[in-house]
Amino acid sequence: MQKSATVDHLFELAIAAEEAAEALYCGLAAKFADHPQVAEFWQEYAGEERTHAAWLRRFRKSLPPEDLNTSADPLTLQRAQRSLKFSVDHALAEVEDLEDAYQLVNDLENSETNAVFSFLIDNFATDDEIQDFLRSQLRDHTMKLMQEFPEEYSTPGIRRQVEAAA
Repeated sequence: MQKSATVDHLFELAIAAEEAAEALYCGLAAKFADHPQVAEFWQEYAGEERTHAAWLRRFRKSLPPEDLNTSADPLTLQRAQRSLKFSVDHALAEVEDLEDAYQLVNDLENSETNAVFSFLIDNFATDDEIQDFLRSQLRDHTMKLMQEFPEEYSTPGIRRQVEAAA
């Protein structure tokens, strides 16, 4: 079996996707550095992505080789591969204002990356309490944009007025 079709490879792809998301959020923080609340919000997201990647690394390390060397679910593998086609640099270059950033993050947080993360939790975390905790963390992370975005930037019209730095 090719390594590129294994659960181990699926973990590699999922970790790379989390790292790309972290880089995106750091880039957004830089683009909106003149707006400290927004920059801090993006930095918090970056930290959460860093935590996700670290968790995936620890989780992968805890699995026995026979689990890691099994065939990955083909649909989940395709999702993971598609999520890595996302270009952080291109996405950041397209952000002209805070509304662009907001929509980009909304799309990202509802993308295939989280579906892959959920698949790994559902299929390899054996402890129900850990599964519930991780699902809760992922749900909270996804909802953060709508529930915790700085209130003074809560409407699309206001976000359109906040230009991104080059």
